[in-house]
Amino acid sequence: KKNLDKRVSEGSYSNILNISAAVESLVGIDRYESWLVENLKLLSYESYKSNDKKIQLNSKVAAELIAGGQLSNVFHEIEPLVERQGQKNPDFKLLDSTYLEVYCPQTSQQNIEAVQKQHNEQKDKMISISFSHPQTGQTVGAKRYPSNKIIDRVLSHKRNNDQTKVDSYNLLWLDLTHGFNASCDDALPLVTIHHVGTIYTGSFGIWHAFYGKKHKSTFTPDRTELRYLNSNSGYYQQMEDGLFRQRQHLNGALLLTKDGLIFFENPWAKMALPEEVKKKITQLYRFRANYSWFQASEKIMPSELVERELNKIEWLYQKSD
Repeated sequence: KKNLDKRVSEGSYSNILNISAAVESLVGIDRYESWLVENLKLLSYESYKSNDKKIQLNSKVAAELIAGGQLSNVFHEIEPLVERQGQKNPDFKLLDSTYLEVYCPQTSQQNIEAVQKQHNEQKDKMISISFSHPQTGQTVGAKRYPSNKIIDRVLSHKRNNDQTKVDSYNLLWLDLTHGFNASCDDALPLVTIHHVGTIYTGSFGIWHAFYGKKHKSTFTPDRTELRYLNSNSGYYQQMEDGLFRQRQHLNGALLLTKDGLIFFENPWAKMALPEEVKKKITQLYRFRANYSWFQASEKIMPSELVERELNKIEWLYQKSD
């Protein structure tokens, strides 16, 4: 699919648009000049090599550059922080006692290797064909429980690498464009897809990675039609609690997708996020309020909203007599 004006792929166009908007926000501001130049050099063509470490480095740099530039439009005193070995290291200080870390999950390394193997086995053919599952990978478990694999890939590193600061407000910026190419619809708790006159119902897993509950959140097999429910065919449950249930010092997450920015608030947070911070979040570039989950004002979003959604999904998949 091409963007007719820019003649680049839709996913690449979104990435270029986000980087361009970020750079425009930072250009001309003296205190960001050295940080901006350093990151642009890392993203330059000369520094790019076709190996996994370089790809991940470029994705991480791009994610931090986009986050810093776009946040600077509303958090005018934003400060990039230097990594310090042996300490918890958020990537940015937004306001006094308000910090943000950036994370950019990558495609499955197992999938990359599987695709390469498929191509290698077809070297004698004029045209080689491969089947790719970049988000989940291609193991038997991934094919059988894809939403759990999405949950693992989105936040597995963050479960073991807590950069939140106690007695401060903490946010996570999750870049789902470089490596994941996710859309806002992928972050819904429940999705329906219309295909050739049929409606299929299911969940991608991103929302559940934050709000889901172990052995409670229910996922359907592929191509599930509610009118033909069969309780014995492929339903499975979440294997890990959502990150918000595990991180009471994490106030919320900003999810960058290819078609907008989403805000998820943590209903189990120790402290309520200040209203000033929430308001600034709603003013960010390409913010999508209708996909976001948060409570207006300085009150914490009630956890009952999440439990109600999980109960609704579970109820939908129960076959009536």
